[in-house]
This record gives sequence, structure tokens and C-alpha cells, in this order.
Amino acid sequence: MRQLLCLLLLSAFWLPLSALAETVQPPPSIAVRIVHPDSLTLAREGKPAPEGYTPYVYEFLTRDGKMQRERLFLKDEPVITEREVERADADLSTPGQINITLNTRGGREMKKTTSAMKLGRDRLAVLVHGRVTMAPVVQAILSNTFVISGLDKANEAENLAELLNRRAAAGKAASFTPRDLALYAVHPDSDRLVKEGTLSVPGYRLWSRPGTEEGKNAEKEYLFLGNAPIVTGDYAQSARPNPDYPGHLDIVWNEDAYRKLEQACAALRPGKDRIAVVLRGDILSTPVLHGMPSHNTLISVLGDDRRLDDLCTAINTQLPPLTEQQQRKAKEELAVYPVHPRSAELEQRFLPELRQGKTIHLKSGFRSVPYTRPDFPEPVPSWAFIRQESLIGPEDIQNVERHQDGAITCQLLPQEWEKARAFLDAIPAGQVKAAVVFQGRIRHQFALRRVFLQLWGVPVLSAVKPISTIYIPTPQEDQRMYRESVYLLIPYLLEPVCPWLFKSAPSFRTLGEQKPFLMIDSGLDRP
Repeated sequence: MRQLLCLLLLSAFWLPLSALAETVQPPPSIAVRIVHPDSLTLAREGKPAPEGYTPYVYEFLTRDGKMQRERLFLKDEPVITEREVERADADLSTPGQINITLNTRGGREMKKTTSAMKLGRDRLAVLVHGRVTMAPVVQAILSNTFVISGLDKANEAENLAELLNRRAAAGKAASFTPRDLALYAVHPDSDRLVKEGTLSVPGYRLWSRPGTEEGKNAEKEYLFLGNAPIVTGDYAQSARPNPDYPGHLDIVWNEDAYRKLEQACAALRPGKDRIAVVLRGDILSTPVLHGMPSHNTLISVLGDDRRLDDLCTAINTQLPPLTEQQQRKAKEELAVYPVHPRSAELEQRFLPELRQGKTIHLKSGFRSVPYTRPDFPEPVPSWAFIRQESLIGPEDIQNVERHQDGAITCQLLPQEWEKARAFLDAIPAGQVKAAVVFQGRIRHQFALRRVFLQLWGVPVLSAVKPISTIYIPTPQEDQRMYRESVYLLIPYLLEPVCPWLFKSAPSFRTLGEQKPFLMIDSGLDRP
């Protein structure tokens, strides 16, 4: 009897405490909430919070450095929370700031919310651990990316980014590999061959997929696809869900994939022939080819948002981040040097020796370094004469990051250009060419110049441009960007003079084509 009374007393106290524990939950790491359109008026008149809204205090510094408080009424239901965060990156160039990338669901919700708001008037509030860090006016429709600022505590931005990335990684499952995605060419007469009962075609295999008609007894659809895929996800540099087309991915291919696609699509008829999108052996779609290939492709991958995010994660993590040892090695192999003002003349003068692999050292301290210069249609081997002493060295680099396309981005320290400023002060022209040398070769050149901010014709601020980062693309990416710039320039200059040439010549019909070249079904309406 005594034990029964103890159990009754324990349950009487335990049930309310457990119910209370379930109702009190810690705030999410981050949350984006809608600010009531009349929040300022309600706060000024001292009115209570409207139904579905909760009052918050927003503290911020004004331009003159004074602390100011504002009472905001925020919607209880958040637009997105940490569950929708795909990646978070602390911005090293701007302390207290984080760049947020959302997953498919988060990007869709953010776009839906901001599309319904009055731009230039309505506001969103960003909360970090329940504290309002910023409440900006929405000036444009947002989607998969936004910025969090106002993190004032020491290392608060870095710690929050690490927390969000750790939780995002814990919620992911490695369910796909890049090779699971593949594009196959569909036989031009596939439908006719299937109707005639053909079972074998040289160079093609017979595939099947569930019928597109509704109902359990829908007949299977049979297609003849090429024996080998045109490209797989291994050739993709990046992939992300397209917010305008649910169930579609924007994929950026590398140079090898572009050549394979170009070669395969040359034998297909735009507007008639099809490409099959295959994921793990299942045919997802067979869209019609609409034009010659480009590096950016829109493909349909049916499935839920998590499936799209998992596939994007597999593609976007083919190149892991650089380790600390790799970052140190990259810093040691990177430097920025001034280029001799008569480098082109010196190259022509010593061209025979340079082609023999010799390094030319001038009495003035300049030396020759090989440089694969982007050109049309193919890159050209060349040389540049650089000074022995560098302007930017390993000690001036703060952080090194590698992108999925293999490019390297170096974040420089705040005072890294002081040596460059002193060097330019000694040059009357105020401008000189600089060469980025990485791993013993010149990767690209740029103009290093001094810029002034003037008031009433009086210089008040002097700076050196560029000022914050060094971008080192791969030789293939550098050549691709140069070729595309030429593709855009040729039609711009020649089409007004001879438009018939661009309409009739196949080699010019697709110059400068920037639209997704395939994977847009004929029944898909562009928004």
C-alpha cells in the first residue's frame, strides 16, 4: 500500500513536469521571421502583439556609434530555421558576417515569402539563438542565399558557421554518388523500332521504364539508349536545384564534359531527338534536345527535395576542402610579381632561347617565367618577365579555398597591399601589370593600379585595386572564359554587318549561346 501511494504521488508530480519540459524548447540556432507590416506603428502606440506575433527587442548601433533599441513584432511561424541550412561560410573579409546557403525547401520558402512582400517596405528579421541580429528591409526577391550580419562577439560568426555546418552534415546521408547520374543518347528511331518489335540495335541497348499513364496497369515504355553514357555526374563541377523549375537541377559541366556533349549532340536533331536522364539505372526523363551544348545545363530529376539535395551534395563535394597542410603548401607556392613594362618586346627578342626551355635573367633583376596565355581558338605558350621580389607573398595570405571547378581563391590580409602601394608610389604612371605565379608558372595577369577618391578635385583616399582576393582559375577554366568572351564579341561586332552569315552558317548559329541547351521539355512553360 505504501509503495502504491508513493507511485501515485510521483506520477502526480512527474506528469506536469514532463509536460512542461516538452513545451519549453530552446530557440533554433538561426531563424528568419516576418516582421509585422505595422510593427513600428504598433510599438509607438504601445499596443499589444497581434495574434500570431511575438514582441522582440532589436538592439543595433547607429552610424554615429550609439546603441538604439527597437520593438519588433515577429511572426511566430519562422520562414526558415537551421533545418533548411545547406552550408554556412564565415566571411573573413567582413567580421561578424556569415554567408548562408539554403537547401531546396528553404530556398523555395524564402522565394515564396519574399515574392509576396512589398519590396522596399516590408522587413525580415534574422534571429541567432533567439536574439535579433538584423531586421533589414527586403529590397529584392531572395532564394537560396542570404547574409547574416551583426554578430559582434569574438569568433561568434565562425562558431555559428561551424555549428550550422556540423548540424547540416549530421542530417545528410550519402545516398548518391556522382556516377549515379548519367545522360544517354536516345536512338532517333527508338519509337519505330520498338513498335516493329526490334530487340537489338548495334551500339544501343533496350531499356524500360514505367509507363507515364496513370493507373497501376500502365504499360512499360521501351527505349533504345546508347551503350555508354555521354557524360556522368563525375564530369559536373556543381549542381543546385532550380527554384523556378521544381524537380530540376542546374548543372555546370567541366571542359571534358562540354566536349563530349558537343560531339554527341552534333549527331542529334534539335527539336526532335531526345536525351535520357538516368539515375541509378532508372530513366527519369527523356527531354527533347533544344540546341547545341553549353557548360550550364538544366535537367529534370524527379523526386522529393531531399533526393535533389542528396544528389547535389554528392556532386558538389567531389573535391574535398583543402587540409591545413595543403593550405600551407598553396600559400608557399603563390606570389604576385610586377611585370616588366617591355615584357612583350623582351619575349620576342629572346624567343629562340625561351623555346629551348632556358630561363632569361636580366641585369635589372627581372627573369622569364612560362605562361600559357588564353587565346582563340587554342591557348598559346608564352613568357613574361617578372621582378625577382614579390609584391604579395605567403605572409600576406589569410585563407586559401578550393572550389569544385579546381579554382583557388586566396583571401588576403587587410593590410596586404601596403607594399603594392609603396611600389606604385614610385611609378609615375600609377599602373603596372602584375602576374600571379602559382606552382612555378604564371596563371594570369592583371592591371595593378592606384585609385583615388576625390572631393571637389582634392584626393582624400588612395587605394590599390584589386584589394581583397586573388582568384586562380584552372588553365581549362581560364581558356573557357576567354573563348566565351570571344563568342560574345564576334556576333556583337559582325552581326550588324552581315546578319545572313550568322543565320545560315552552322558554325556561327550557336556562338555565344548561354541558355540551357537541353533538358527543357517541350511542355514546360518558362516563368
